This record gives sequence, C-alpha cells and structure tokens, in this order.
Amino acid sequence: MAIPGDRRAWDAVASVGTARFGIEAETRLRDVQALLRKVELKRRDGGVADLVLLVADTVGNRRTLIAQRSAMRTTLPLDGHSILAALRAGRGPEGSGIVVL
Repeated sequence: MAIPGDRRAWDAVASVGTARFGIEAETRLRDVQALLRKVELKRRDGGVADLVLLVADTVGNRRTLIAQRSAMRTTLPLDGHSILAALRAGRGPEGSGIVVL
C-alpha cells in the first residue's frame, strides 16, 4: 500500500498492457461481508482500479459463492470466465471479479 506504515498488501499485483489490478487469494470463504470490506479498502488505498479475487475450488466455497453471489456482485461483478478470457487475449479484466481455481 502507498500509505507509510500500512502493513496491508495485495497477494499479487498484475499488469497486462496498461491494466494494473490487485489480486487477493482466499482459500476459505467465511465472512463475505468482512472480505468485501477488506478488498474495497485495499482497492481504495492500493493504487489499483480493479481487483481479482481468487477463490479455492472447494465444495464449501462453491456453496458460499452460490449463497452470497448476489451480495458480492456490486463489488465483484465479473465472473471467472470473462476475466480469464480477457487475460488469454492479452488484456486486463474490464472490472473486478471472482475467479475460482
């Protein structure tokens, strides 16, 4: 983060062409509301316009995503297919979203 003394960090930052986006990885989705607050604050303070949330492909995470996806759409509207398609085409994602791996 660009704030002196701030210990937060992205799990990764990627650049594709002129697009620069933060990447946050979660192995287990628990408190989705807290997670969304955390990534929104990081996006605000972290010098990126967009972010990609990588989520481990587990039964529990898929259940959570199904149950909470509508609440997550405002912050993370893109799905993994559109994000990965953009990256394969050599472009950055056109917004923020979730990729399940």
